[in-house]
Formats: sequence, C-alpha cells, structure tokens
Amino acid sequence: MIAKGKAIAHGTNAIRYVMREGKLDRLLGSNLIESRTPDEIVSEFEMMAQGHERCKNKYLRFEIGIAPADEERVRGSLRQLATLFAQEMKLANHQ
Repeated sequence: MIAKGKAIAHGTNAIRYVMREGKLDRLLGSNLIESRTPDEIVSEFEMMAQGHERCKNKYLRFEIGIAPADEERVRGSLRQLATLFAQEMKLANHQ
C-alpha cells in the first residue's frame, strides 16, 4: 500500500469525481459528515471553511494505492483500511 496526500483548492471536483457513476459511486465511510450526496458534502465542507478566507487550498486529498496482487484480499476491508489510515495521520477528529 502506498498513500499520497495533497492540499487542494478544488474539493468540489474531487468529491464529484470519486462519487460519480463508474468510479466508487458510493460513500464508504465518513467522519463528522452527515450528508451522503456530493453537493451536500461540499455544502458541509464550505460551512466549516467559511472562517478561512486567506487559505487557498482548504481540502486535503489522499489517495491510497493498493497493489493489484492485493486488491482482492483487501476489497472487503476498505472501510477499516481508510479508518486506520485517518487515525494514523491524526485526522480522526476532522471531516
């Protein structure tokens, strides 16, 4: 497993890209987010980011790459993998 993270300004596009049909098209898990559709999730993020006008890249985007040989083995535990990753990155108390 290899993980890559980046601060981005285009969080709306990233959320829509991941949740579009043919990609993931569903929410695996969420932390401190009540919404389930891309537009509602973006609305929640924007409410939290209102006080940070000077900050340009308000979103953190993480990609977790899984080796093709390991895909079948971890497919059923993607939620646990993402949760463990967030905990290890000290992001458990963030959206």
